[in-house]
Amino acid sequence: AYHDVSAQHWTEVALGATRERLADSEQESAEREQLALRLQQAILPADPPPLGATGLRAAVRYRPAAKRERVGGDWYDVLVLPDRQVLLAVGDVAGHGVGAATGMVALRHALRGLAVTGAGPARLLEWVNTVAMREPGQVTATAVCALLGPDDGTLHWARAGHLPPIRLRPDGAEVLPLPHGVLLGALADAEYEEYTTRLEPGDVLLLYTDGLVERRDRPVEESVDHLIRAAGRPGPDLERYLDLLLELSPADTDDDTCLVAVRVEQPGPPG
Repeated sequence: AYHDVSAQHWTEVALGATRERLADSEQESAEREQLALRLQQAILPADPPPLGATGLRAAVRYRPAAKRERVGGDWYDVLVLPDRQVLLAVGDVAGHGVGAATGMVALRHALRGLAVTGAGPARLLEWVNTVAMREPGQVTATAVCALLGPDDGTLHWARAGHLPPIRLRPDGAEVLPLPHGVLLGALADAEYEEYTTRLEPGDVLLLYTDGLVERRDRPVEESVDHLIRAAGRPGPDLERYLDLLLELSPADTDDDTCLVAVRVEQPGPPG
């Protein structure tokens, strides 16, 4: 009697090879996500630049997604420009992984470089949109860009499909109006609307990405309102306030989160 086990043998060989390929693929994926996380952490500073000479105080936070494979393209920036205006920005590149992280780097640095031209936020977003359209794979992203004048508290801002800034005052919070503006990378000839307001001493401006408030079961606007009411007024410690916002965050989408808060302490001395 005999039994031909050739088919079983070759099946086992094939299964072994498949396991090896899966292991290699999982290791490669893990290495790629670790690279994306390191890239993001290297680009996003843990602390904003000192703003004491401008009469402003700033705090920032970046919270990566809980799941390693969810590393995304969230970013923020705080930069004092040559004309003493302060560039404030947050953005969120669509997707996750190395592609989103590299797209984030391209847009963030493009905005930084273009901001020294003295152009307003709307014009800056138009130029950054051109950069997004020409990136490999055509990067798409939301963003809000603001310029704050330290001498008189004048704030100019524009947005590209992003959630609006929030102005926090001693007597309550106000979600700023929504200027018109589509996603970066969506339309080649996109134009962006720009709004202007003024921040008074004691006011805090909050910029954030949707990872802070996005939920599957309620509108984003409702989540924003609930979070701001739960957090209360910002105290003298902006760092603690941002930590509290992250702690109370109602989000359930496991996404990256970026926060920027700036308080007008007093008018800065003229340059």
